Amino acid sequence: MFIFTSKKEKQFTLFTHSMHAAITIGAGTRLIDIKDNYTKWGMKDATSQRSRLTWMLQEGERKEFARLHHFMTALSESGRKEYIDSLESDQERIAKAKVVQFYMRRLPAEGIAAYDYTWASFLSRRKGDYGYISKEEARQFKLQATRQTQQAYNNWGEFFTGYIAGYQFMTAQTSLDYLRENEWEFTRYFVSKHSSIVKTDWHTDFSDL
Repeated sequence: MFIFTSKKEKQFTLFTHSMHAAITIGAGTRLIDIKDNYTKWGMKDATSQRSRLTWMLQEGERKEFARLHHFMTALSESGRKEYIDSLESDQERIAKAKVVQFYMRRLPAEGIAAYDYTWASFLSRRKGDYGYISKEEARQFKLQATRQTQQAYNNWGEFFTGYIAGYQFMTAQTSLDYLRENEWEFTRYFVSKHSSIVKTDWHTDFSDL
């Protein structure tokens, strides 16, 4: 049986599990195919895994969201409507613009960083556990994702909003029906006494791990 060496180590484990719970919201299932996601993100060896994880932490999908957010914020309400209308038949660009518009005043400065950090943490796996990098490298990537998450958001509510916005942006999905269909599953994360979120202290200092 695994014994935690400290309360802080236990909090770190709970924190990462809570982050990973966000992935199941969009997937509609608790069973996430890890191997399939390594293929999806182009991770086929240690070099590509390091490269992709570093990109997620330093740039990620949030760069595109931030660029569009900055552009649309500078427009008036009518200007944003005209811009979206000008995209005509490009459904993906229209959907992404609508997602940015919807979350324009609903996210902190780091926007959809939660999406990048969550996947960086989830895919920080060592050799023998679907990944290709060493156990210590995987741990350091996961720690960095956790620390950056804490810096970007003030609580789990902000974090999940950021992840959901990121999921919608990356899938060009403007409807929130998938959330309504899984409303109880989503609510359970915040109210169940068995939920890792309830047991996690958002403000735990992981700088000395």
